[in-house]
Amino acid sequence: MDAYSLFLLFLAVYIAVLLGIGLYFSSRQKSVTDFWLAGRELGPITIGFSAASAWITASALLLATGLFLLIGVGSIWIWVFPNIAGLIIIAAISGRIKNIPALTQPELMEIRYDPMIRAPVALAVTIMMILFSVTDFIGFKLVLGTFFGIDPFYAVTIMAVSVALYVSVGGFRAVVWTDVVQYILLAGLAIYVAALALDLSAAKGVSLLAASSALGTDWWDPLLLGGLMGALVFLVALLPGWVAEQDPWQKIWAARDEPSAKWGLLLGSALLALVYLCCFLTAVGLSVLYPKPAGEVEAEMLYLRIISDNVPGWLLALLTIGFAAASMSCTDTFATSAASCISRDLIQRHLRPTATMKEMLVINRILVVIMIAVAAAIALNANSIVDAVIIATVIGTTSYFFPIIGGLYWKRATRWGAMAALIAGGGTQILLVSYEQFWLKQPLDGISPYLTEHGVLVGLALSALFFVGVSLATRPEPDIRLAVFFPDIAEKVFCRDLPRVDRKSARYDEIASFIEEKTAGGRSHLNLAIRHGPVGQEDGHEELAWERFVEGLKESYPLWFTPTGSHIVYRLSQADMLACVKMVRGDRSHIWLSAEPRREQTQRLKDELFLAYEEIEEALAGFGMRARLP
Repeated sequence: MDAYSLFLLFLAVYIAVLLGIGLYFSSRQKSVTDFWLAGRELGPITIGFSAASAWITASALLLATGLFLLIGVGSIWIWVFPNIAGLIIIAAISGRIKNIPALTQPELMEIRYDPMIRAPVALAVTIMMILFSVTDFIGFKLVLGTFFGIDPFYAVTIMAVSVALYVSVGGFRAVVWTDVVQYILLAGLAIYVAALALDLSAAKGVSLLAASSALGTDWWDPLLLGGLMGALVFLVALLPGWVAEQDPWQKIWAARDEPSAKWGLLLGSALLALVYLCCFLTAVGLSVLYPKPAGEVEAEMLYLRIISDNVPGWLLALLTIGFAAASMSCTDTFATSAASCISRDLIQRHLRPTATMKEMLVINRILVVIMIAVAAAIALNANSIVDAVIIATVIGTTSYFFPIIGGLYWKRATRWGAMAALIAGGGTQILLVSYEQFWLKQPLDGISPYLTEHGVLVGLALSALFFVGVSLATRPEPDIRLAVFFPDIAEKVFCRDLPRVDRKSARYDEIASFIEEKTAGGRSHLNLAIRHGPVGQEDGHEELAWERFVEGLKESYPLWFTPTGSHIVYRLSQADMLACVKMVRGDRSHIWLSAEPRREQTQRLKDELFLAYEEIEEALAGFGMRARLP
């Protein structure tokens, strides 16, 4: 059997394993939280492997090694350092992110600011995630084209169909658990290629030390690209965008508690460093085996050339699965992240606010497939890995870095400041990229050094200026929007007594017996389903006017609050919104209540679920409906 046939065989087995993982987790999906955030039950090991896997693509292996070959140690500022530092910084701020019960960054920004900010940010995040997915498809088509001469269309189709299958079935649980398998495969690939490159150079009589010395002092100069200022420009261009990138934030929200999120992301940064160390060693070995490449693409292709020149067919087929794992592990994450914005922030928030959870699960699966198809189509017409990554990153950096990070730490930030930053920074950046790509057709830094990396310094400066200036010039946000972000304001807003209920009553026992409880890390997960129907009809069914019902509930009981629209209602009794009782429309005849308190708050939240049931029961009565327990 030839190498290509073996590859197809291995790929079929690999996809079957991924699909099996997806099918296994599909039965555990009851809500959009299950689909997009794996039920908020992930531990640090899973998060660490998934975070690393999602940030190392087949393109990244080629790109990092190619940059080391072409530029030297100074290239770390373009790719390697921002990758590793990005996860470390996100880990440092994970505590402030975790307690906000959002599924997406645009949802968090609506909680912090206002509904008007949500849709524009959702579009920015979606564009960024699609462009990141494009880089994975580019890398995969280069791999299959180099090894087996496969037409780019078929290479892209193979990957798109594979990812769409297991992600649309298994949701985010499938993404993170397949990421664990995929990281092991791609790390094995990186380690093997590094060992191969060093072994072949040693066979030519050149040791690692000798090869390193022969590269020269410029190769080892970490500030070769414009000195300290040049390094800072690259960090400003890339690091803020990666810190504000949505997919690692989703892993924080999917974590079972704050320590799991923090230590998981730190583990991810260490796993990233391991792979990039292998890329560095591979570059040293390649410098002995091949002449210095003339450009970026040639440098990237040497990673594939050493494999195709030196491994037998069966091993070539197996290593190609490693590349497939690297590509798919990122595409599934980015496609899921983009689809979640369209689903949660546009469709459910604005177009279908009364949709049930079952309806949204169907929509979610369709959108994942669409996002993958869009990225695949773009990849068929693009070839530069680094350009796609940097363009996506600088658009994200200038669009919403200041609004989202500033919103977490600066009380005076306002909705108008956030919107001004989004329009001024992101709009300027899109115009600069468009001018460079379609009109000038050459890098902007040829005009001025201040336009380095697609003019990101201009876009970022405008974003910061408008964010601060407009925020200071406009009215501060109300305390209710600030309370869940800032403890001192929360203390003022939520000075309420503990709920008072009679825990010995028969009614309390009845309702409490239907509360589902499980523990994940430092938090409990409480769920209560409420069935509703017409009064006097035991099995009757009548459509509930959801939005009118929500408004009636809010009027009767001021604790109920809709910071992000009527599709999700919080009984806002404390600053920790994740612990507060949350109400969503389960299906046409059910309301679902849930809460995720810290373990020491479990009994308090059972009391609040009891009170929530009674309040909902009374509100339903106003619509001629009766609340029932399943």
